[in-house]
Amino acid sequence: MCIYQATYSRYHSRKFNIKIHLRKRILTKKIIFGVLLLLTAVFGWSFLPSSPGKMTLIDQQYRQYSVTCPAFINVKSTAHTNTLNSTFSLLNWNIYKQQHQQWSKKLNEWANQADLITLQEAKYDQDLIHFSQQQKLFYYQNIAFNYQKQNYGVNTFSRVQAQQACGTRYSEPWTMVPKTGIATTYAFKDTTQSLLLVNLHGVNFTFTAEPLKEQVAPYIQLIERHQGPIIISGDFNTWSEARTEEIIGTLVRAGFNETQFSKDQRLTILGLPLDHIFFRDLEMINAKSIATIASDHTPQLVTFSLLTDN
Repeated sequence: MCIYQATYSRYHSRKFNIKIHLRKRILTKKIIFGVLLLLTAVFGWSFLPSSPGKMTLIDQQYRQYSVTCPAFINVKSTAHTNTLNSTFSLLNWNIYKQQHQQWSKKLNEWANQADLITLQEAKYDQDLIHFSQQQKLFYYQNIAFNYQKQNYGVNTFSRVQAQQACGTRYSEPWTMVPKTGIATTYAFKDTTQSLLLVNLHGVNFTFTAEPLKEQVAPYIQLIERHQGPIIISGDFNTWSEARTEEIIGTLVRAGFNETQFSKDQRLTILGLPLDHIFFRDLEMINAKSIATIASDHTPQLVTFSLLTDN
């Protein structure tokens, strides 16, 4: 059985006895939604996060872009454009709005081992800006919402400047607070091919997997036309069998493999991991899932190499 079929069948064949748990989750969500409606009726929307009027990407020079995937914008180079080596590493982490202690220390520690970093639930504050400056990183943030004068969303950091960038914003059907994603491309050294990197925070509070499918759709269009290696990384909120099969099945059919960890420390709900790293046209050299108390999620650090025929 090929590795793609094995990945899919591993999830497809598992039988999860989760009906009772899902009923409880749905009941909890209904209660939360009802409380939100009550608070809104009494106090208005001031206590809720606000979102920009349009999808907004911000880079390290505070330039703003409003290009929605699958359209791309060519990024203006601010310095001598360097390139990724044929072997490189990616760190993926839902950083939980930097609320837990030690996040800065740990992020710097792991960043020293990474060329690319995809963060979800990142708070765009002076501490995170200082981190990027200290590590000499380029970055993009796609703003999901603003709360107490702070922007939150997904951030993609890199040691080399992106060639192209775009983003998406998809509102949670219940709370209407968006989840965001970023797609960027990077040049490789000694080859004309480029890497497409997608950083996605999956929509969460839904009864079915359909909104998650809709959220991923623009990136599928990017995948279909990209000629070269691709990584799709993030917190997909795959807490149900249906959501897991939607993501795994879609990407496996598109030729992707999922990173596997010998000691899997990823956050799970009902036995299902939420965070994933998928790759195509790359060889995985090493993969670590790292236990930590610096967030409710644990990070993944993966080393890839270009295939020899690339």
